[in-house]
Amino acid sequence: MSASSVKKISKRVLQIGLPIVILAVFLYQLKKNWTQLTAHTFQWNPWLLALAFLGFMLQELSYGLIWQSILAHLGSRLGLRLCLRVYLASEFVRYIPGNVWHVLTRILWVGRYGVSRPVAFASMTIELITKLAAGMFVFSVSLLFWRDFGAVGSLLHGPLVDILGLASILALLIVLHPRVLNGLLNLALRLLKRDPVQLTLRYNDILLITLAWCASWFVAGCAFYILMLALWPDAPFVALPICIGIYALAWDIGFVSFITPSGLGVREAAIVGLFALALPLPVGLATVLALLSRFVSTIAEVVWVSIAYLSGGKQVLKIGKGTQPRLLKEDTNGGKQESRMLSAEIPESVSAEGGVMGE
Repeated sequence: MSASSVKKISKRVLQIGLPIVILAVFLYQLKKNWTQLTAHTFQWNPWLLALAFLGFMLQELSYGLIWQSILAHLGSRLGLRLCLRVYLASEFVRYIPGNVWHVLTRILWVGRYGVSRPVAFASMTIELITKLAAGMFVFSVSLLFWRDFGAVGSLLHGPLVDILGLASILALLIVLHPRVLNGLLNLALRLLKRDPVQLTLRYNDILLITLAWCASWFVAGCAFYILMLALWPDAPFVALPICIGIYALAWDIGFVSFITPSGLGVREAAIVGLFALALPLPVGLATVLALLSRFVSTIAEVVWVSIAYLSGGKQVLKIGKGTQPRLLKEDTNGGKQESRMLSAEIPESVSAEGGVMGE
């Protein structure tokens, strides 16, 4: 068996095994603390649960809105209904191992409406960078409310937590500057042995897109806090900004893990760990809240994806089938399918008018 085959099999085992291990740990903790957990009075307020579900629905809707704005900044203007349909329906394939199928699907599908592949690829690069940065930014702001609660607040007395939060915010503003961002992005591409690129968006444009993602995280974080209220009516109001920051950073951690689809298991573990540092909760509540938030947000996603599919998203299946023969053919040469997908579909040199330029 070749080294590439062993590496591929090991990755698949990790992708399947890690979520199982994390789930087993969650179940063990629930069993271990079952007595204290059942002693706690859960309200299960249906109205608050419905309100939280609405919040997660709005966050899913914001994804397509922000992507439409990014395309507009890159010179490609599409209708709102079309952007929402393409974005949401392409999420069908997000849970397929490889973590790039939804990228390819969206690029190929939107190309049918006049958006070039370089522009589509640039829009998704900008979307990912600003979304991750916004999650970190929101979490940095939430640090300003940590000093009176949890383990971190007890260790870092006085203004130290505030200084940490403000320093993080300043660092993110510096990193988002086009010159710094281009340098970091090309460093990562060189490590991945990919051709360098250059983002040509202005600093103001990047900040506006990042601000839109901050608003999206605010909505999702409020929904997350409402879920907490549905289970724990005595939750303090100051927990609201903490919940917003924890949910945003946990999503970032789950995404950059690159191990499980949609950060399955990793995001939930991050939520439990961050609550242990930031806010003391009743025993077992953080685990229940992490699992419940995944369930409710997934249902919200399924609803929007179903709407997109019924409104014309069936084309996504045809597009996905049309790409596979080419990709599988490339896989026979060294088994490097995932590393070659984008290079097979995206030109190495991209026009600066599209928002990204090959050097």
